[in-house]
Amino acid sequence: MAADDKKMLGTLIILTSVVLVISLVSAFATFYVIMSKTTPAVKKVIVEKPELGPIHTLGEFIVNLADPTESHYLRSNVVLELDYGSSVKLAEEVEKRLPQIKDIVISSLGSKTSVQLQDPENREALKQELKEKINAVLNRGQLNRVYFTTFAIQ
Repeated sequence: MAADDKKMLGTLIILTSVVLVISLVSAFATFYVIMSKTTPAVKKVIVEKPELGPIHTLGEFIVNLADPTESHYLRSNVVLELDYGSSVKLAEEVEKRLPQIKDIVISSLGSKTSVQLQDPENREALKQELKEKINAVLNRGQLNRVYFTTFAIQ
């Protein structure tokens, strides 16, 4: 019986060792899979935005709106952004054509109703309209954007 006990004890030790090795390999594999699936540290990608062009402030405009029933007016400050890298000649041209540009702004603003201008999409369309109309009269360059720094309807 002593030989059977030694044989049984040896088998038990081998079986325990195999189970221990399999458990360790399984634990290591699980740790490796979990660590490889976690996202690495995210690097912040800095996307260069286009440079801001020269700014030209047209000033404040107060215009009557084209409302058919009630009288409303709009008070707005309009700022023009010239193309980045535009020549000094464009800034000079804008300065020379200031009465013409202001007339375009007044005509465009006054042709809208208060209901139209309350919609943000229509305001963006108005900016685009102003940009296109002003660009049509400029010879030495183009506007990049039109901004409203104040915009109040009453």
